[in-house]
Amino acid sequence: MAPPPPSPPSVMFRTVLLLLRVLTAAFLVITVALVSTNTVTLDIQGTYMLAAAVIGLGYAVVQLVFTISQFATGTIHPFNYLFSFYGDKIISYLLATGSAAGFGVSKDLKDTYLALIDFDSTDPVDNFFSKGYASASLLLFAFVSLAVLSVFSSLVLSKRPIQVS
Repeated sequence: MAPPPPSPPSVMFRTVLLLLRVLTAAFLVITVALVSTNTVTLDIQGTYMLAAAVIGLGYAVVQLVFTISQFATGTIHPFNYLFSFYGDKIISYLLATGSAAGFGVSKDLKDTYLALIDFDSTDPVDNFFSKGYASASLLLFAFVSLAVLSVFSSLVLSKRPIQVS
């Protein structure tokens, strides 16, 4: 006899998941906007960070749709448990490395630029590096919220019975 299916997560738990998904997507939208509007012609910095933010944003939108559907219907498709578990882990690592790359490149390029050129705070390149730091910070915040979601998806998956077909 098969075990009874587990009860769906509580409304409060689903609300927290929805809010964290929205927060992650918001951080990533702002990050993509900041990196893509950085207009100084030093195009070395934002490539990896922009790629990580765009991939993370795509994943966040897909998960946001799944979470809204789950919130509206009160049921979760069994595929979504594993997709959330593995997806949250992979994308959170991608966001963490993108943020680290953004911080590292911003600092190294700014130090190199300071060593080569007389630099003051009115220089447009200072705005470039400020946007780089801001977008790397937002990418880090997106990583933190996705890491929390990753812990939640681990908890939800651990409460599911393993079904072998």
